[in-house]
Amino acid sequence: MAVGAHGTGRTGGANGTGETGDRECSGCGGGEATTPWAELAAEMRRIKCATELSYGKLAQRTHYSRSSWERFLNQKQLPTRVAVEEFAAAAGTDPRPLLLRLERSLAHETAARAAAAAHERVRGREPVLVPVIPVPRRASGRPELGRPLGLIAAGALVGGGLVGVLSRAARKSR
Repeated sequence: MAVGAHGTGRTGGANGTGETGDRECSGCGGGEATTPWAELAAEMRRIKCATELSYGKLAQRTHYSRSSWERFLNQKQLPTRVAVEEFAAAAGTDPRPLLLRLERSLAHETAARAAAAAHERVRGREPVLVPVIPVPRRASGRPELGRPLGLIAAGALVGGGLVGVLSRAARKSR
């Protein structure tokens, strides 16, 4: 059998025209997955290609539409637990690895939303002023490195003050 696009080992669809129900098996090549959600979508696309499932076939075998599968597999919408389980059943694979990735994705998305919300709460207020600590310079213009402990202590004080201001702001917004 000739190897088709993306190394799937297929040369065409059921009708012999080279079509598989989708225009092409997009995303089968191992793209750079940087977040848990991207890893989940990449793994689901890999399984979809390996099992030669089109979005239409997924829609026929599950309770989700063709467009839902397109959104899930192209990272436009995070799939539900039920969708991942139905996907695994349709593909004939174990759902547990996909469900673990889904749980990591949900945790990552929740943390990202919380961080964004905290940033928005603080952003609307006056900016926090950070004092500038002068660094002693040598005659050559390079910084004097004889007092690193003092600089570390000053940095810790400034950082501690910033943490205090941010935690008070977070408590007030609750």
